[in-house]
Amino acid sequence: MDNETHVGRRIAYWRKRRGLSHATLAGLSGISTSYLSKIEQGERVLDRLSVLYAIADVLRVSLADMLGDGVEPRPAGDTPLDQSAGIAGVRRAVLELGGATVDAPGADQLRADLERAERLGQDGSLAALGEVLPDLIAACRAAVSDDVRGAWWCLSGAYREAAGLARALGDMQLLWIAADRATVAAERSGDEVLVSAARRQVSHALMRQGWLDEAASVCSDAADRLAPTDASAKPVWAVWGGLQLTQAVILSLQEDAGGAHRVLRGVRPAADRVGPGRDDYGEAFGPAWVGAHEVKVTLEMGDPVEALRLADRVEVDELPTGERRARFALWVAHAHVLRHDDAAAVGWMLEAERHSAEVTHHQGLAHKIVRGCLRRERKSRTPALRGLADRLCVLD
Repeated sequence: MDNETHVGRRIAYWRKRRGLSHATLAGLSGISTSYLSKIEQGERVLDRLSVLYAIADVLRVSLADMLGDGVEPRPAGDTPLDQSAGIAGVRRAVLELGGATVDAPGADQLRADLERAERLGQDGSLAALGEVLPDLIAACRAAVSDDVRGAWWCLSGAYREAAGLARALGDMQLLWIAADRATVAAERSGDEVLVSAARRQVSHALMRQGWLDEAASVCSDAADRLAPTDASAKPVWAVWGGLQLTQAVILSLQEDAGGAHRVLRGVRPAADRVGPGRDDYGEAFGPAWVGAHEVKVTLEMGDPVEALRLADRVEVDELPTGERRARFALWVAHAHVLRHDDAAAVGWMLEAERHSAEVTHHQGLAHKIVRGCLRRERKSRTPALRGLADRLCVLD
């Protein structure tokens, strides 16, 4: 496929994913509809950088998304985001862009609906989560207006699920907004633990923008708000522990290996206190998740051999959600690919898919791993690689 056709297909992919017509995208980008159509069909060369930037801005994607880096867009209709109730619907709900007025459900129904959304997020069922969130957010807002008991608490939870979805799918603008609104709603709920949990999403938004000092400050302040003691309940320790894990990742990105590992050692007692198999406030915090972060931090510091040694000690079955297990499997696959053990890397990629195919397919790390394996492919050693590359839409 020549580059003109490749870029055109990616523009068409992102345009359909955003729910825009040819005329709308062309008008907002300052070009003619016929010119855009010919670009998408590969009949015209997109040789003006100003136009490329304009289209990328309208589509809310980076130039890397537009030009590609060995990642081929899925055909229209073959991704969760192409569904009308997907990320576009969630964005409209978070931004309060119209929508039908709904009756406020009772407190019990509202909590049950939120728990259903949380289970979808835990399972890594991104498409299904995108379908239920708009109605859930609308119902929570109606409940807030009617002073339904616990409505602000549930609204914060709904926004946190929206932020988690946005983070998984790489929508940084939505992540920012949803995390901020989750924090405001949490403050209105009066639940200080919920406030700190929401602030961790804000920290992730800052981290994704490369604002590491600011992200660290948000984490530190949120953890200080909790200041758990021996008398504190397990959910308090779980949220505090989740903030410490995020802090450790930030320190590793700042190349402070000693600081990152000190934080991880310090959070171990909290993990033992909480115990395995819990998911308080969506943290999935416990001994296994701390162990998984030891692997991630060690990888960030460039030591895949030590990362694999640590990975052998992680009790994967104690990670309480499919989404967490998929992420851990990706980290282990990354360690193997850095050691040029592509057979093991592909095996762990398949394991990540087994726990959550949707989470795996939307991770940039997954695409990086597969591209690395393809560059030195030996079909006799990695017979499953081509199928994996096809499912992730990764080109040679």
